[in-house]
Amino acid sequence: MAAIVDHGDRSSADADQRARFGAAREPRVFCTRTADGDFPYEFYGLSPIEGDVVERHGSVTTYATATSLGADELVALVRANSESDAEPMVAIHQQTGALLAYTDRVLWWTKVPGQEHPLVQQTSFEGDDGRRWHWQNEIFRDVDESGKTYDWEAWVCVAEPTPTLWTPAYTARSEKQRRSTRARNSYQARMRGYGTLNAGADQVDPFDIYERAQWICQLCHCAMDSAVEWPDPWSATLDHIRPVAEGGAHTAENLQAAHWVCNIRKGDAWGPGGAQPSS
Repeated sequence: MAAIVDHGDRSSADADQRARFGAAREPRVFCTRTADGDFPYEFYGLSPIEGDVVERHGSVTTYATATSLGADELVALVRANSESDAEPMVAIHQQTGALLAYTDRVLWWTKVPGQEHPLVQQTSFEGDDGRRWHWQNEIFRDVDESGKTYDWEAWVCVAEPTPTLWTPAYTARSEKQRRSTRARNSYQARMRGYGTLNAGADQVDPFDIYERAQWICQLCHCAMDSAVEWPDPWSATLDHIRPVAEGGAHTAENLQAAHWVCNIRKGDAWGPGGAQPSS
């Protein structure tokens, strides 16, 4: 029985997150949410603990430690091939009785009822009713209260595997980073055009500047529509109060919201400017 190791990239939690999520808690039931929820599955922390129940679209998996099940040979196998104090977990599929033993992303052992050889390494199998089942390490990427990334991972038995999913909070943070990086890169490209290489620039989310201005153009003092996107002349843009041509910094203090057409009309002028759009 050799371990099957997943060598894929992993967004592991840091020490603080592991300590917080590793604090003692009562077992919980994690269900599939209704269709009108913002995320389809309930979860908490980094992975299931002993006594947890995970339901995915009617398929139910429960969790126990190998020690609590009296699986001494399995415990010895894992500890002989990994950490001396490793505690393998066993996922138990309620519909079929199939078992899977693991530590983190390492799958050590599976058992499918009714097979001639009870100890196999099999993540896809057919139940007594002829239905096909799959063991899957589901991964949900989320952010904690401080905005730090972590992954929930759980071996679950399901009829239809699902891809790695991002929570709305993680998606929003990723979009925020993408906007900030794109604005920063644009500024640095302009500075290179003026002969300054590797210009320093803050990570500033344009939406933070627009929200600060309450989506009012600081040049024409008219409302900006968040649904209007570049290259529409009336899309929202960042204007550098001290112009880039004069070494204006890419900082929140030197940035203001402006319609693209107003920004163009202002050009390299200093200050908020007073360009008024013509109707």
